[in-house]
Amino acid sequence: MAAPKKLKKNIILVGPMGSGKSTVARIIGEKLGWDVCDLDLLITEKTGMTIPEIFAEKGEASFRRLEKQLLAAVLQGERQVVATGGGAVLDEENRRVMKENGTVVYLRTEIKELCRRLGRGEGRPLLAGGKPEEILTRLAREREAFYREADLTVDTQGLTPEAVAGQVIKAIFQRSAAK
Repeated sequence: MAAPKKLKKNIILVGPMGSGKSTVARIIGEKLGWDVCDLDLLITEKTGMTIPEIFAEKGEASFRRLEKQLLAAVLQGERQVVATGGGAVLDEENRRVMKENGTVVYLRTEIKELCRRLGRGEGRPLLAGGKPEEILTRLAREREAFYREADLTVDTQGLTPEAVAGQVIKAIFQRSAAK
């Protein structure tokens, strides 16, 4: 499937942990023949540490600085599908860079569904030491307004990753055709 010529440089997926950004990015990349960048995976490759190790040893602020630096570098490329970390939208500069360098798509997912997908949150440092549903609800309150700044929103509720990818592509193609 070829992407329209008018399509912005990149497709950038935002949303909470567990919304399917990494999986959906891979599927979209395969369908469009575009490169895929999972920002969390890139961070682990660059540091040689897992995300929980980075949070434990260097702190969240250090992680966010590295995330910001790598996001800006990645978005210099074109025809990529980028899966961001759930908190990438917290930084105003990140939001600006994403908007300038691609079509930002919010993968909206209900809290109950996130809990089902994430289980007890192993490997998710922000879920450590608490009840996942309470933490996810708090994070949603803190981040929802930023997620809603996306160019497009796709509701993932009850959809397979393949169906979500199809909805993202359809919405982007329709948006591109309307311009």
